[in-house]
Amino acid sequence: MKRTIALLCSAVILTACDTRVSPQQERALGEQQAQQVLQKSKVSKNPTYNRRVTRVGKRIARVANRPNFHWRYYVLDNPTANAFVLPGGKIFVNTGLFKYIHSDAELATVIAHEVAHALKSHGIDGAQRQQNASLVGALIQVGMGVAGVDPSLARTVNQAYGYGATYGYLRPYSREKEAEADAIGLMLMAKAGYDPRAALAFWEKFAKAGSGMPEFLSTHPSSSHRIANLRRLMPQAIALYERSPYRRRYASGR
Repeated sequence: MKRTIALLCSAVILTACDTRVSPQQERALGEQQAQQVLQKSKVSKNPTYNRRVTRVGKRIARVANRPNFHWRYYVLDNPTANAFVLPGGKIFVNTGLFKYIHSDAELATVIAHEVAHALKSHGIDGAQRQQNASLVGALIQVGMGVAGVDPSLARTVNQAYGYGATYGYLRPYSREKEAEADAIGLMLMAKAGYDPRAALAFWEKFAKAGSGMPEFLSTHPSSSHRIANLRRLMPQAIALYERSPYRRRYASGR
């Protein structure tokens, strides 16, 4: 019986599809999702927040050099300290995040991180990975039914698969992509003339308000790992910052 289940699992894993999404489809999906967010969320009317997010966002987008993206910047009236990006470059920043942001460079840390997610299509890839995991789980369940597996054993297998898919497949991938976005975002903000050392200041403040959740349970790297990775990359980022023409152009710090 165990051999039958193992063979079944191997077969359905190979069945999980890896559907490719074209750039046009990605942008269309982002537009659709953005409209859904705007219908359900309250957009902030705070002129200072909106000007800062648009100003910093445009500067980061310029060095990202993806003219085929339709970059848009929104501030949501939401006390949760969060920001996110939708496919094709729709960036949302919650007002609650500004309690951790004391400069445009710290805001650039957040926006550059989200821009990096968009550039690497992390949202699309993550959704496909979730879809694949769900498909495998459904096929395992159907296969065990066809094979006449005892219901109590089937429940145990389904539960084990759910934990395994979440903590062994989905969340490690998410943490990997978050770390990648940190690294790319650090270089983007440096190229745009924002002092990359502000990223350390921001994440250290953010870490103090962290949940303390063990890293293996989280979708994000631990604060200590995130900060350590940024420190490791800092010499390269500072070199980019010192060469950036935007650093001289915006000598006022804006």
